[in-house]
Amino acid sequence: MRRTLLFAGAILALATTASAQPAGPRGGDDGFFISPAGEVFRGSEGLAAWFTGADADKDGALTLAEFRADALRFFKIVDADGDGRIAGSETLRYETELAPEITQLGMMGAGRPGAGDVRQRRGSDPQPRRKPEQHLVGRFALLNTPQPVRAADEDFNGQVTQEEWSRAARRRFEMIDKAKAGKLTLEGLQPARGKR
Repeated sequence: MRRTLLFAGAILALATTASAQPAGPRGGDDGFFISPAGEVFRGSEGLAAWFTGADADKDGALTLAEFRADALRFFKIVDADGDGRIAGSETLRYETELAPEITQLGMMGAGRPGAGDVRQRRGSDPQPRRKPEQHLVGRFALLNTPQPVRAADEDFNGQVTQEEWSRAARRRFEMIDKAKAGKLTLEGLQPARGKR
């Protein structure tokens, strides 16, 4: 019952703000940034704040090890009971308390091509496939991942283990590191984000 009331309250709160359109040329870069692990950084310098925090040795570059360590740091925040997995109420807490913007943007994008269930876009459509439209969350992130925590659930069992999280971090690093340089720089991420 408490869980239902919490969820209903969160939906109501998000619904009241969902009508407000994000500002900025790509949907509100001046409002917040969603890290590759799904952590929300509020404010106009969110990307820089995430990068600076993740750059453990402060050399101006993120290696895979630093990227993974940052993702694991956030995993431990979401894994409130410390049992090595994110499931159930922890996922709900992520969506309603830690990153309500994810849910809000998901509601705003409902019914848009590319924003819904992947199964809706599959089938025997004889038309040539068009590139799916970017999900609204992707406008605030480096990756077009509607819900970064759930996306790490490799076996679709409703929970994300620390091992799945670590593998997701590697995949995400490789997707962002388009030049295959083995490191990311803030300057290199700015232009990539500007192309959205």
